[in-house]
Amino acid sequence: LSLPMRHVHKAKSRNRTLSPDEIRVFIRSAFESNIRRQFKIALHLILLTMVRKSELLLARWTDVHLDEAEWHIPVENSKTGKPHIVYLSRQALGLFRELKALAGGSELVMPGRSSPTKPFAHNAINEALKKSLKDQAIPVFTIHDLRRTASTLLHENGWPSDVIEKALNHTIGGVRGVYNRAEYATQRREMLQFWADYIEG
Repeated sequence: LSLPMRHVHKAKSRNRTLSPDEIRVFIRSAFESNIRRQFKIALHLILLTMVRKSELLLARWTDVHLDEAEWHIPVENSKTGKPHIVYLSRQALGLFRELKALAGGSELVMPGRSSPTKPFAHNAINEALKKSLKDQAIPVFTIHDLRRTASTLLHENGWPSDVIEKALNHTIGGVRGVYNRAEYATQRREMLQFWADYIEG
């Protein structure tokens, strides 16, 4: 049975999780590469906050509350169709502050190159990732794999599944989802700070 190449690749990358060593290589090579500073920060932020790439690319400064250390993802940018709060670690706050300086007064957290009112194209950040890893001996991975990596390593570090699922902005399915309306704000805040410290380490 011959499958088109893209399906083969998809099947392979769907369970890709980065090891701690690979995370180290990824972050170091991204920051040492010559991709745009915004992309370096964005890749790091996606790993720290466990958000979807689109959620960051569409983010506006009106949704980022630096004083409260919260980023509110509105319904229209959220895949689950419900608003989502990302609790910002100390490290994530630092990255957002740098993006603020780079945004030059735009309403968008990551204004694109061509216009301050338009976000970057989704494939621009994929290309940036590819470029930053070009000379690294690290098996290919996608930006989405960073979410799976966070989930896997947080489970391994003993964080409760429901708290991780909520931080990933996943809808918890079945009967458990019906009864589980908890937002776990305190645990999520603690967990995301733990995760940022873990990555920093």
